[in-house]
Amino acid sequence: SQVRYFLLALVWLALSLSFVSTAHASDGMHCDGNTVQSLYHCVHHAAEMGHISNAGVANSLLVKVAAADDALARQRTNAAVRVLEAFINEVEAQAGIHIDVMHAEHMVMHAESIIDALLSP
Repeated sequence: SQVRYFLLALVWLALSLSFVSTAHASDGMHCDGNTVQSLYHCVHHAAEMGHISNAGVANSLLVKVAAADDALARQRTNAAVRVLEAFINEVEAQAGIHIDVMHAEHMVMHAESIIDALLSP
């Protein structure tokens, strides 16, 4: 079942990358907004620009954001928040190692603003 979830996440990731690339080309923005989609775009852009120096770390972060988006699509806000918290933990652990410190701080603030928006009444 974990293999199935991983394969589904990879397929979703490939499809999302296509969507994100199209959105990036059309709107020219990288990290605006406090949505999971904008965070995905932000992480993808940081990886493209080399601010995330390890492809495995970038992929892990993108999979977490995709999982949060999937949880929200299923109206499981608490699950999405937990995944975003795991995202924050990973970013903080990799800051200064595989993620530029300034960009790590930005991604953490971005994820925290999404969590705040999700938990607001």
